[in-house]
Amino acid sequence: MLLTEIIAKLGGKLVGADINVNSIKSLDLAAPGEITFISESKFLPKIKSSQASAVIIKEEFISDITIPAIVVADPFLYYAQVSQIFNPILQLERKISSSAKIDISCKIGNNCAISDNVVIGKNVVIGDNTQIYPNVVINDNVIIGNNVTLFANISIYSKVMIGNNTVVHAGVVIGADGFGYAPDKKGVRHKIPQVGGVKIGNNVEIGANTTIDGGTFSPTIIEDGVVIDNLVQIAHNVTIGSHTAIAANTGIAGSTKIGKFCIIAGHAGIGDHVNICDYAVVGGLTGVGRDITKPGLYTSSYPFNEFKEHAKIAIRLKSLNDMFLRIKALEDKYNKYFGDNNGQ
Repeated sequence: MLLTEIIAKLGGKLVGADINVNSIKSLDLAAPGEITFISESKFLPKIKSSQASAVIIKEEFISDITIPAIVVADPFLYYAQVSQIFNPILQLERKISSSAKIDISCKIGNNCAISDNVVIGKNVVIGDNTQIYPNVVINDNVIIGNNVTLFANISIYSKVMIGNNTVVHAGVVIGADGFGYAPDKKGVRHKIPQVGGVKIGNNVEIGANTTIDGGTFSPTIIEDGVVIDNLVQIAHNVTIGSHTAIAANTGIAGSTKIGKFCIIAGHAGIGDHVNICDYAVVGGLTGVGRDITKPGLYTSSYPFNEFKEHAKIAIRLKSLNDMFLRIKALEDKYNKYFGDNNGQ
């Protein structure tokens, strides 16, 4: 692909020759015929030893470059977009496997791919250009949009809606019963039926083996553009605001509302009925048990705190032993001149 062809799709300015490139790699791995990118000045010296044939770069770095370049404001973002061009999602053959079991009431869109051993229940609607990998099970009354990719071994319960251009990776479970029980006087727990389903927006990506529970009466909601890593647990009636990112092993308890453009780092734990405002960042291993009402970085385990406050505490914790020894020395001096600890 010519550099000008990339620019026609994504924008940018060409500096140097309009050459063909066939892939995109990092500075260290790029070979002749490939394009790379530099997003920070500290990586500029590496371009001299890189074998890349072209580079994506900021305007301010162009004087350091001797190979053809595409100049853009954000090279890292542009790299992601170029990588999508060279590495599109694998396309299945557009057919319905003879081993798939599809109820006669289903509506299947145009140009879909449905692989071996897929099971689709009653009154399911599947949009155009959707591809479903082997062993996916879709229960009754599910609606799936256009250009959706469902990888292998996914289980989708009833009353789930999935928007357009969404990617769901292998092993995901969507719409399983939320963890709802009512205890009696003896402590025996009685199940509360979970009938609210799940509503997932457009352009969402859900990582492998993540679980999203159905709501009790109203749906659990994942809004547009949300990205969820592997092994994340999202409980019933949770709402995740648009374009929020959630890293692996995070657990989110029931009826929590997370705002738009938030970042939830790995192994975070968020309690039930918590409200987190837009643009909040929750650090790794952080336990959130109360509302977050203003944007910022929140870290630490229990209790969580704003990052600056947590950093002060962490520094002081490191000096606790020195403080103890100094206080002990002062006590020894005091006792030497004024008596024992009781002032006698």
